[in-house]
Amino acid sequence: MTVRSAVSLTTPSGAVHDAVLVRPEGEGPVPGVVVIHDITGLRDDTERHCQRFAEAGFAALAPDLYMGSVGCVLRTMVTMVRQRGAALEVIEAARAHLAGLPEVDAARISVTGFCMGGGFALLAAADGDFAVSAPFYGRVPLGPERLEGICPTIAQFGGRDLLFRRQASWLSRHLDTLGVPHEVVVYPEAGHSFMNDHPGLAFQVSRYTPLRAAYDAEVEARAWAAMLAFLERHG
Repeated sequence: MTVRSAVSLTTPSGAVHDAVLVRPEGEGPVPGVVVIHDITGLRDDTERHCQRFAEAGFAALAPDLYMGSVGCVLRTMVTMVRQRGAALEVIEAARAHLAGLPEVDAARISVTGFCMGGGFALLAAADGDFAVSAPFYGRVPLGPERLEGICPTIAQFGGRDLLFRRQASWLSRHLDTLGVPHEVVVYPEAGHSFMNDHPGLAFQVSRYTPLRAAYDAEVEARAWAAMLAFLERHG
């Protein structure tokens, strides 16, 4: 059984962001994971992944980087471009919240994310005290220096994704240079967003763009298993 609750996170700058926490029933302590949504925002699909983490024995906390505000969306985009700023403060607030829960093992908090969230998972893991970084098809910094200090990392990409698939090899080289334990997996049959089951016409149309974005349940199952196995070894 799992327990779902609403959480409020306050950043050092005073911004307040909603978040969703899903955890196993019981006292714990259990490992934690911060789950970062993709560019479409905190939606049902993000909560679906939180539920799956909880069923696997993790306390999963998903912060809302946008909060329904155009200003928050813009600040999030600026953070991604500058690789510093407001969105990373929200992610750190989420990590700190998990670390402060008595039912969570503060030494075993990891971070994952999808697309935009995958890029943030890499940056946050370089900046914060995470056990494992597990991004999916996220943006990779051009040079390895931005990832200095990153924890063991498993990153997974779609081979049909014409915009992001080359970033898999960049990331592998960066992590080799830094001497960080890692797995970088590319699924040749998958495009972008293979983990994200979003409804709506816009997502359906995106499969015909260079992203070749489409949910793939079979690849998702393999990627999920690979991530959990890596978390078991390193988290």
